[in-house]
Amino acid sequence: MAPTAMTTPLSLPTQAPLSNPSDAKLPLARPAAGLESMPTEIIDIILDCLVPQPPELGETHPVSYAKLVPGEAWYSLTRNRRGLCSLCLVSRRWAAAARPLLYRVLTILDEDAMVLLFRTLAETPPYGTWTRFLSCHLTLTSEPVIRETRRAISRLLRICKPATEPAAIMGPIKSSLRRISTMLPHLNASPGFFDGIPQDMLFLILMFLPRLETLFLQLPISDNEPDYGTLLHELERFYKLGVHTFEDPDLVPLHKIGTLLLQGDPEVEAHFERIDCDCHLNYAYGAQFSHYWPLYDALPNLKTLEVSIDNGCWSNMAHGRDGGDNLYLAKIRHIYLHNSVTSPFDLHHLLRNAPNLETLYMTPRRGWSMDYEVDAGDLSFGHPESLDAALVQHKNLRHLDVGWYNMARYESLLGPEGRFKSLPELRRLEKLCVQLGALYGPEPGMRATPLADLLPPNLVELILEDYWWFNINDFFEMDDWLPQDMILHYQSYHDYRVKFLDMFTQFARDAGERFPCLKKVGLLCKIPQTWMMDNTEVDLDFHFEDVRALFRVQGVEFFVFS
Repeated sequence: MAPTAMTTPLSLPTQAPLSNPSDAKLPLARPAAGLESMPTEIIDIILDCLVPQPPELGETHPVSYAKLVPGEAWYSLTRNRRGLCSLCLVSRRWAAAARPLLYRVLTILDEDAMVLLFRTLAETPPYGTWTRFLSCHLTLTSEPVIRETRRAISRLLRICKPATEPAAIMGPIKSSLRRISTMLPHLNASPGFFDGIPQDMLFLILMFLPRLETLFLQLPISDNEPDYGTLLHELERFYKLGVHTFEDPDLVPLHKIGTLLLQGDPEVEAHFERIDCDCHLNYAYGAQFSHYWPLYDALPNLKTLEVSIDNGCWSNMAHGRDGGDNLYLAKIRHIYLHNSVTSPFDLHHLLRNAPNLETLYMTPRRGWSMDYEVDAGDLSFGHPESLDAALVQHKNLRHLDVGWYNMARYESLLGPEGRFKSLPELRRLEKLCVQLGALYGPEPGMRATPLADLLPPNLVELILEDYWWFNINDFFEMDDWLPQDMILHYQSYHDYRVKFLDMFTQFARDAGERFPCLKKVGLLCKIPQTWMMDNTEVDLDFHFEDVRALFRVQGVEFFVFS
């Protein structure tokens, strides 16, 4: 992309006479337009398209750059970064425009990349002020990562020359730099020595990123790999230093992070899910996110926590052990749980630890159901630590989206009568996605109680899942159904469809008066064969044409999907 002819404007001589009078009709040549002649603002807009989109939770890191193909998760990210790197080599002007974008989104995909990133930031700290997103796709306590990090440090840090100019950002990490320099001669020691060095390296990188807004960390999900004790210890120590130790408040590390993305190691999860895996483990494996409260404490502006592959445990008695507040999620406003084994009982404790929560989202791990001992208690009154008992205390909740595959025999953990009874009291709730089994309880008594009586009054968006706990076998077996199985299922649910449509028709009539803020209603049919027949005119919309018309009269958009 060298700026060859584009940088040399063309022009005609102005003093020489025209050799042919007809040439006077020819227009003067204009300077050739090129990227180098474009305004800086236009170039910035063009280059901004090359900023990589941050990776999503649950993605394993790429194995080989050359083997990536268009459409894969890492293809665009790696190509965009390579394009920005190339632009940095074109000219000083291009480097000045492209380098801040190159460092805006950083991903650590292997041990060499982590050590090289640290070396670059240590030598040129201003580069770190451009970073807004950092993701680390290594499990820092796994034996291979520890081994390869030690090797990378031995090879790559011997030529590191940290910046010596005074800078507020350098103060808290000088001791860590000295500690690593003393380790260099001993990194070939036996396993067990310096096992925390990958965590040390990540901590130091974070210290160079004072304007970081989103942090993505990968955590262990196997008992063979301990939690990040070294990193958490460093974060606790940093938290106790206080802001006053920094000359420039704008350069205090960790203080601008508002979103924390934590994923359990997806590669280990893939190994556990293999048919030939002979590991002896509870199916509720996952990262122990409640152990990471020093990380949450160290991020004073943390508002959003998004996690995947958790172990379902959200109670925490270690936080506030010195007599302080024991609510380790108190500052968090939005929590998203993906691929989760969190039960209603566990969500009770999560909500108790997050009193200011506005958003609670959870998608269950496929096939997981309650398989540990909890005294279910009296179904009529509900469990004292049910999810409904915690929801009553969360008057500020604005968005609730939770679901499970099976709560049979544990319905009391949802609430009294095996259902959510407190929803009508949540007057600030605007968005709700809920299963019918959690609204009506174990039995689908849809005619006994109008749907409008079970919902909060100020809803704006509502998604109902047509799913009950007795449907679980159908849900997991329908992929193997033969055509005759689908026909039998459809026929056997005739009475159910009649009751359901009666309930929904009445709800559509009630919508305008009972729910003045309602704008959108969706129905998710988890088992589409209940409502549609393949190769016929009977589809999802067939049953709901009258319902859609009633909602339209009320000014509400209605849609159905599977």
